[in-house]
Amino acid sequence: MRLTTRPRSVARMRAHASSVGTAPQRTALARAGRPHRAARRAVRLLGNLVLILVVTLFAGLAIGPHVFGYRTMTMLTGSMAPGINPGDVTVAVPEPVSQLAVGQVITYQIPVDDHRVVSHRVVGVKRRADGTVQIQTKGDHNTGADPWTAVITDRQVWRVVAVVPHLGAAIQALRSAGLRSVFLYLGPAALALLVLAGIWRRGSAEAPAEHAEVVAGTLDADVLAALQDELEDSRGLREFLTRWSELLQARLDRVELALDKGQLSAARESALSLHVTSAMIGLSSFATAAATLEEALLREDRSDATTSFGTLRRLAPATVRAIQDELVADPS
Repeated sequence: MRLTTRPRSVARMRAHASSVGTAPQRTALARAGRPHRAARRAVRLLGNLVLILVVTLFAGLAIGPHVFGYRTMTMLTGSMAPGINPGDVTVAVPEPVSQLAVGQVITYQIPVDDHRVVSHRVVGVKRRADGTVQIQTKGDHNTGADPWTAVITDRQVWRVVAVVPHLGAAIQALRSAGLRSVFLYLGPAALALLVLAGIWRRGSAEAPAEHAEVVAGTLDADVLAALQDELEDSRGLREFLTRWSELLQARLDRVELALDKGQLSAARESALSLHVTSAMIGLSSFATAAATLEEALLREDRSDATTSFGTLRRLAPATVRAIQDELVADPS
């Protein structure tokens, strides 16, 4: 392409470059957008953390005991305070009776009254000739030993190996009548809505993408005619289209390399060039995608920039085909 045939095209590029503002203005805009981006990222991070916590707790309390063989129990009294307080959850694992020793905290069923399950410290162990083990226990907060003697006839006992503070109180709250109804009815409904919303968003995102690829396969005839009048030469227009399509892959590679290296300014200049030149030859869909990439780079949002660049990559083949079809259709 002869440089003398493109004075107005160059002027267009300069005018567009000035329209996006000076360097200080672009920097100010990018900085102004940072608090909002940081807030969105913080909200997403908090939501992800809450989700991870909920899933972890559910897996630990509902699935873990069946898979890994441990037991959990909520402490209801202060008999083991301050080590284990009311509302704490104890985690107990099976251990052979032969390893039972004084000082261990075990979870077992008391031999009197309501036969409730308690977690107390072993203060005495007596092994009998018949193979059974007789133990004496005591709550750390109690002044004296428990008023009973338990006999262990099983081959294993449940020894407390971990304590999760306050988790039991939260579980008790979730078991209240009101919250139980919420989780029983509203929970599944909310989950179904989230799934449907995700499907809708994917469908909405795919439809514009497919439409954009169709639009990318066409050139605006009016824009081409105007450019040909400006160049005052149909041959010059063909050279312009040919050269643009030949350089497209290299330009995209240049943007990708700059993104990978974090050179957002260089990537923005390349995006600007793609935006302006594609608009000049009537590639409106491609020009819009390039403008979106340019705006993301102006905000210094690498995540959005990467997504926008992916759109450009998808549109590129249809764009090149559109130019080739135009060249074949008008060989003059």
